[in-house]
Amino acid sequence: LKHTLEKVQINFCRSISGNFMDLADFPRLNVLEVRCTAVTGDIRDMSEHDFPALENLHLPDTVRGGMGHKFQSIAEVPDFMHTIHRILQRSPKLFEVKVEERCYDLSETFRWSLSKDSSDWYDGERFSPSPPFELQFVQAGSRLGWSWYSIDYESCEINWLDPEPSSESCDYDTYMKELQLIQNGHVNFYRGYHQPPNLLAYRL
Repeated sequence: LKHTLEKVQINFCRSISGNFMDLADFPRLNVLEVRCTAVTGDIRDMSEHDFPALENLHLPDTVRGGMGHKFQSIAEVPDFMHTIHRILQRSPKLFEVKVEERCYDLSETFRWSLSKDSSDWYDGERFSPSPPFELQFVQAGSRLGWSWYSIDYESCEINWLDPEPSSESCDYDTYMKELQLIQNGHVNFYRGYHQPPNLLAYRL
Protein backbone atom coordinates (compact mmCIF):
# COMPACT_ATOMS: atom_id res chain seq x y z
CA LEU A 1 0.00 0.00 0.00
CA LYS A 2 2.76 2.45 0.90
CA HIS A 3 4.24 2.38 -2.60
CA THR A 4 0.93 2.48 -4.51
CA LEU A 5 -1.38 4.81 -2.54
CA GLU A 6 -2.03 8.06 -4.44
CA LYS A 7 -5.10 9.63 -2.83
CA VAL A 8 -6.58 9.81 0.65
CA GLN A 9 -9.89 11.68 0.72
CA ILE A 10 -11.83 11.11 3.93
CA ASN A 11 -13.86 14.10 5.05
CA PHE A 12 -16.51 14.71 7.75
CA CYS A 13 -15.74 11.56 9.69
CA ARG A 14 -14.65 12.11 13.29
CA SER A 15 -13.94 8.40 13.78
CA ILE A 16 -10.85 8.74 11.56
CA SER A 17 -7.77 9.41 13.68
CA GLY A 18 -3.97 9.14 13.64
CA ASN A 19 -1.14 11.53 12.83
CA PHE A 20 -1.08 12.84 9.26
CA MET A 21 2.74 12.66 9.32
CA ASP A 22 2.46 8.86 9.35
CA LEU A 23 1.95 9.18 5.57
CA ALA A 24 4.90 11.53 4.99
CA ASP A 25 7.08 8.87 3.36
CA PHE A 26 4.44 7.52 0.97
CA PRO A 27 6.22 8.20 -2.35
CA ARG A 28 3.18 8.40 -4.66
CA LEU A 29 0.66 10.13 -2.39
CA ASN A 30 -0.50 13.27 -4.22
CA VAL A 31 -3.80 14.12 -2.43
CA LEU A 32 -4.37 14.14 1.33
CA GLU A 33 -7.79 15.49 2.35
CA VAL A 34 -8.94 14.70 5.88
CA ARG A 35 -11.17 17.68 6.74
CA CYS A 36 -13.46 17.41 9.78
CA THR A 37 -11.80 14.25 11.08
CA ALA A 38 -9.95 13.51 14.33
CA VAL A 39 -6.56 13.36 12.60
CA THR A 40 -3.81 15.07 14.61
CA GLY A 41 -0.28 16.37 14.15
CA ASP A 42 1.60 19.63 13.69
CA ILE A 43 2.10 21.19 10.28
CA ARG A 44 5.48 22.53 11.41
CA ASP A 45 6.77 18.93 11.39
CA MET A 46 6.69 18.88 7.58
CA SER A 47 10.18 19.01 6.08
CA GLU A 48 11.23 19.50 2.48
CA HIS A 49 11.69 15.73 2.11
CA ASP A 50 8.22 14.77 3.35
CA PHE A 51 5.31 14.00 1.01
CA PRO A 52 7.48 14.07 -2.13
CA ALA A 53 4.56 13.80 -4.60
CA LEU A 54 1.91 15.74 -2.68
CA GLU A 55 -0.13 18.24 -4.75
CA ASN A 56 -3.11 18.92 -2.50
CA LEU A 57 -3.31 19.01 1.31
CA HIS A 58 -6.24 19.80 3.59
CA LEU A 59 -6.02 19.09 7.30
CA PRO A 60 -8.64 19.41 10.09
CA ASP A 61 -8.60 21.82 13.03
CA THR A 62 -7.34 19.01 15.28
CA VAL A 63 -3.97 19.37 13.52
CA ARG A 64 -1.93 22.31 14.78
CA GLY A 65 -2.00 24.54 11.73
CA GLY A 66 -4.94 22.75 10.10
CA MET A 67 -8.05 24.35 8.63
CA GLY A 68 -9.94 26.35 11.27
CA HIS A 69 -7.22 25.91 13.88
CA LYS A 70 -7.48 28.21 16.89
CA PHE A 71 -4.23 29.32 18.46
CA GLN A 72 -3.67 29.33 22.20
CA SER A 73 -1.33 32.34 22.11
CA ILE A 74 -0.44 35.26 19.87
CA ALA A 75 3.27 34.50 20.19
CA GLU A 76 3.06 31.10 18.47
CA VAL A 77 1.51 32.40 15.25
CA PRO A 78 4.63 33.73 13.39
CA ASP A 79 6.25 30.29 13.47
CA PHE A 80 3.21 28.77 11.75
CA MET A 81 3.14 31.54 9.15
CA HIS A 82 6.78 30.95 8.25
CA THR A 83 6.06 27.22 7.96
CA ILE A 84 3.23 27.84 5.49
CA HIS A 85 5.47 30.19 3.53
CA ARG A 86 8.21 27.57 3.35
CA ILE A 87 5.76 24.91 2.17
CA LEU A 88 4.28 27.24 -0.46
CA GLN A 89 7.72 27.94 -1.89
CA ARG A 90 8.00 24.22 -2.63
CA SER A 91 4.41 23.72 -3.76
CA PRO A 92 2.50 26.99 -4.44
CA LYS A 93 -0.90 25.34 -4.97
CA LEU A 94 -0.72 22.77 -2.19
CA PHE A 95 -3.54 24.31 -0.12
CA GLU A 96 -5.72 25.40 -3.04
CA VAL A 97 -9.45 24.75 -2.69
CA LYS A 98 -11.83 24.87 -5.65
CA VAL A 99 -15.60 24.67 -5.32
CA GLU A 100 -17.71 24.99 -8.46
CA GLU A 101 -14.85 26.68 -10.32
CA ARG A 102 -14.25 29.18 -7.51
CA CYS A 103 -10.71 29.16 -6.14
CA TYR A 104 -10.55 30.08 -2.46
CA ASP A 105 -7.61 32.14 -1.21
CA LEU A 106 -5.31 31.12 1.64
CA SER A 107 -7.23 33.03 4.30
CA GLU A 108 -10.48 31.27 3.40
CA THR A 109 -8.68 27.95 3.26
CA PHE A 110 -7.12 28.18 6.72
CA ARG A 111 -9.58 30.39 8.67
CA TRP A 112 -7.14 30.71 11.57
CA SER A 113 -7.95 32.71 14.69
CA LEU A 114 -7.08 33.14 18.35
CA SER A 115 -8.90 30.78 20.71
CA LYS A 116 -11.32 32.30 23.20
CA ASP A 117 -9.58 30.08 25.77
CA SER A 118 -6.28 31.91 25.18
CA SER A 119 -4.89 34.06 27.98
CA ASP A 120 -4.37 36.73 25.28
CA TRP A 121 -8.12 36.93 24.53
CA TYR A 122 -10.28 39.81 25.78
CA ASP A 123 -13.71 41.21 24.91
CA GLY A 124 -14.08 44.32 22.82
CA GLU A 125 -15.39 47.71 23.92
CA ARG A 126 -18.83 48.84 22.81
CA PHE A 127 -17.76 51.87 20.74
CA SER A 128 -14.42 50.53 19.45
CA PRO A 129 -13.59 48.07 16.66
CA SER A 130 -13.55 44.45 17.75
CA PRO A 131 -10.16 43.09 18.88
CA PRO A 132 -8.11 41.79 15.93
CA PHE A 133 -8.11 38.10 16.73
CA GLU A 134 -8.65 36.73 13.20
CA LEU A 135 -5.78 35.91 10.85
CA GLN A 136 -5.44 36.54 7.14
CA PHE A 137 -2.89 36.15 4.40
CA VAL A 138 -2.18 39.31 2.42
CA GLN A 139 -1.02 39.45 -1.20
CA ALA A 140 0.29 42.60 -2.89
CA GLY A 141 1.63 41.80 -6.34
CA SER A 142 3.77 38.73 -5.86
CA ARG A 143 4.62 39.62 -2.25
CA LEU A 144 2.99 37.49 0.44
CA GLY A 145 2.42 38.50 4.04
CA TRP A 146 -0.09 38.11 6.83
CA SER A 147 -1.87 40.16 9.45
CA TRP A 148 -4.27 40.06 12.34
CA TYR A 149 -7.69 41.62 11.76
CA SER A 150 -11.01 42.09 13.52
CA ILE A 151 -14.42 40.75 12.54
CA ASP A 152 -15.27 44.28 11.35
CA TYR A 153 -12.17 44.17 9.11
CA GLU A 154 -9.92 46.58 10.97
CA SER A 155 -6.45 45.21 10.31
CA CYS A 156 -3.11 45.34 12.07
CA GLU A 157 0.04 46.11 10.08
CA ILE A 158 1.25 43.50 7.60
CA ASN A 159 3.95 41.04 8.62
CA TRP A 160 5.75 40.32 5.35
CA LEU A 161 7.02 36.88 4.43
CA ASP A 162 8.58 37.90 1.11
CA PRO A 163 11.04 40.75 0.54
CA GLU A 164 9.83 43.91 -1.17
CA PRO A 165 10.17 43.61 -4.96
CA SER A 166 12.81 45.73 -6.63
CA SER A 167 11.64 49.09 -7.97
CA GLU A 168 12.97 47.95 -11.33
CA SER A 169 10.94 44.74 -11.41
CA CYS A 170 7.89 44.36 -13.67
CA ASP A 171 5.78 43.61 -10.59
CA TYR A 172 6.68 46.73 -8.63
CA ASP A 173 3.90 49.06 -9.86
CA THR A 174 1.26 46.40 -9.22
CA TYR A 175 2.73 45.77 -5.78
CA MET A 176 2.64 49.45 -4.81
CA LYS A 177 -0.95 49.96 -6.03
CA GLU A 178 -2.28 46.90 -4.23
CA LEU A 179 -0.31 47.73 -1.08
CA GLN A 180 -1.79 51.22 -0.97
CA LEU A 181 -5.31 49.83 -1.33
CA ILE A 182 -4.72 47.41 1.54
CA GLN A 183 -3.21 49.98 3.88
CA ASN A 184 -5.67 52.78 3.13
CA GLY A 185 -8.70 50.55 3.30
CA HIS A 186 -8.17 48.49 6.43
CA VAL A 187 -5.16 49.62 8.50
CA ASN A 188 -6.63 52.42 10.60
CA PHE A 189 -7.49 51.78 14.27
CA TYR A 190 -4.62 49.28 14.64
CA ARG A 191 -2.04 51.24 12.66
CA GLY A 192 1.40 50.70 14.17
CA TYR A 193 0.50 47.29 15.62
CA HIS A 194 1.86 44.14 13.97
CA GLN A 195 -0.05 41.97 16.43
CA PRO A 196 -3.11 42.54 18.62
CA PRO A 197 -2.50 45.14 21.33
CA ASN A 198 -2.88 44.03 24.92
CA LEU A 199 -6.05 44.96 26.78
CA LEU A 200 -4.59 48.13 28.31
CA ALA A 201 -3.38 49.47 24.95
CA TYR A 202 -6.69 48.54 23.31
CA ARG A 203 -8.67 50.58 25.84
CA LEU A 204 -6.48 53.71 25.52
